[in-house]
Amino acid sequence: MNLWLVAAAGASALTMLIHLVAGGREAARPLLATDGLAKIPKFTLYYCWHLVTIAIVMMAAGFFYASGLGGGTDIAVAATAGAILFTIWNLLMIVVFKLRLLHFPQWILFATIAILGLCGLVL
Repeated sequence: MNLWLVAAAGASALTMLIHLVAGGREAARPLLATDGLAKIPKFTLYYCWHLVTIAIVMMAAGFFYASGLGGGTDIAVAATAGAILFTIWNLLMIVVFKLRLLHFPQWILFATIAILGLCGLVL
């Protein structure tokens, strides 16, 4: 069993939990409560929030499956690539929109997942 990939699965699961609890409180609920957006953009954003939830769950499941349940490394490569891309996109948004680094800490979570995934693939 590849313990690095198990750790990546655990970090993904933790990230999903943080996304649901903190993201629900800080992003999803205020979004749904706002009257300033028309229905189509409002519910499109809410839909996208849930797509992120699904993506993180799939990342966790993929890492866990690839860790030794019979899966090859292809799924771990895809999950690691996703974590790297989520990290890069988060940091680019922070720079481009002049946001505060710690107001959007998702990059920390996804960078951790990416590093653990890379270790699982290389070590």
